[in-house]
Amino acid sequence: MMDLTPLLITLPFLAILIGMIGLRWTALKAGFVAVCITIPILIGVLGNNIAEFTSRMAPGAFLEAAFMSGSILWIIFGALCIYHAQEKQGATLVIRNALARLHPNPRVSALFIAWFFSLFMEGAAGFGTSAALTAPFLVSAGYRPVLAVVLALWGHSLGVVFGAVGTPVLTQAMLVSFTDLALSQAAIPSMILPTLTLGAILSIGCFAFARSSGNQAPHSRPPMGIIIFFGILAAVAFLVPAALIGLFLGPELPTLLGAVLGAIIFTVVVRYRQRGGFLNAPQASSIDPKGLLLALAPYLVLIALVLMTRLIPDVKHLVQHARIGFHWYHYQSSIQIFYHPGTLLFVSFLLGATIQRVPFNSLNFAVRQSLLKILSVLGALFVMLFLSRILLHGGAIDVLSREAIKLSGITWPFWVAWFGALGTFITGSATASNILFSEFQRTAALNGGYPIAPLLGAQSVGAAVGNMVCPHNIIAAGATVQLNGQEGEVMRYTLPVALLLCCLVGISALLWIHLL
Repeated sequence: MMDLTPLLITLPFLAILIGMIGLRWTALKAGFVAVCITIPILIGVLGNNIAEFTSRMAPGAFLEAAFMSGSILWIIFGALCIYHAQEKQGATLVIRNALARLHPNPRVSALFIAWFFSLFMEGAAGFGTSAALTAPFLVSAGYRPVLAVVLALWGHSLGVVFGAVGTPVLTQAMLVSFTDLALSQAAIPSMILPTLTLGAILSIGCFAFARSSGNQAPHSRPPMGIIIFFGILAAVAFLVPAALIGLFLGPELPTLLGAVLGAIIFTVVVRYRQRGGFLNAPQASSIDPKGLLLALAPYLVLIALVLMTRLIPDVKHLVQHARIGFHWYHYQSSIQIFYHPGTLLFVSFLLGATIQRVPFNSLNFAVRQSLLKILSVLGALFVMLFLSRILLHGGAIDVLSREAIKLSGITWPFWVAWFGALGTFITGSATASNILFSEFQRTAALNGGYPIAPLLGAQSVGAAVGNMVCPHNIIAAGATVQLNGQEGEVMRYTLPVALLLCCLVGISALLWIHLL
């Protein structure tokens, strides 16, 4: 007789998928329904003792989920405080305008905005702000709203691997008991092929979409080889510093600092190669260095704090000393409060605001808006975390991972990224995808005899790719450019690219594990 246990265990995930996509439920509602489905499965199908579940497992999972929610929300709060203060003071616009002036050709400037500005905002704020900020700037550059949203979603997606100050990786580290540095290092090999490919696709899109949008630039369209060159150059310019930072410093700065250094590298190389024809255009308008540095103040402070606390041994030891957490039976969680990215973000917010002389009412506005935002996601975040913890402690993840390994055999590493993308597609967040599937990936790796870290890295990259097809992200970005129900047209462009990138991540994972 066929064992239906693995199929029954998939019901909570199907409930989230059908609820959020088919029935348009909120993440909170879908997660709550999934929890209600999970509990009888854990007790009636997997044989967990009801007294043990109610007296220890459920309360222990509740405490873990609550503590992890607080840790993640502290990061989100600091990032959003900086974002809202920057928006209120007009600093974000200064940064965007500086990027747009780095090259005289409007289509190359569009590539700057869609790639480097989008990645920068992903590393600085994340949580849905990047594509929503980038799309209006591309519309103002002459792109149709649908195509502007497509470029913004493409451009920011792989920066989500590390996200806002490393949140997806840091969350994953809390769940699977790996160091954040180890997981940061594990994600990089799976990023290389997708990043190079996406850079080329984005560059082609910036030139092709500008033409179809009626953006009448005074320059002739260059050969396809030149267009792809720009894309590969942009990809390499970001990837090299981001990879080095991820390898040696950890997950907090690869996206943010990689975007800044990448923009500089790209500009230097392109201007060095300017000779004639397509690249022979009037010089880009000058940038006010003082104004730009002032606009970048919170991010420069953040970079300095991260470097100090990660690279100076005495400082690192000092800030790692203080730890808060809990331990109840075998349920536990903890954070190093002064080493925590949320603390560094909030200090950067305060110091950056001091440097910029931000008025108190603007600070108050930023804090209030940030609190409102985190309160709006608190319930959904907690429910998803609670679901992941009871699935883990109840043995469901172990059963599901064994079945997945049995069905896929040696090809399992190829499918890891697809689960990551599916998690983001369902939940709207790479962090939430890592919450849902990291324990599953760890257990599957153990059951299949695979090294754990590479599969967790592929999970993170797949989760990042899922951002470009996530309905929540498409709706949020579209709302800033008045898409008016054209979200499906955006998906027509982003879905094929997401499928291609998932294949490339899967191939990278297979090569890393089986051949290297």
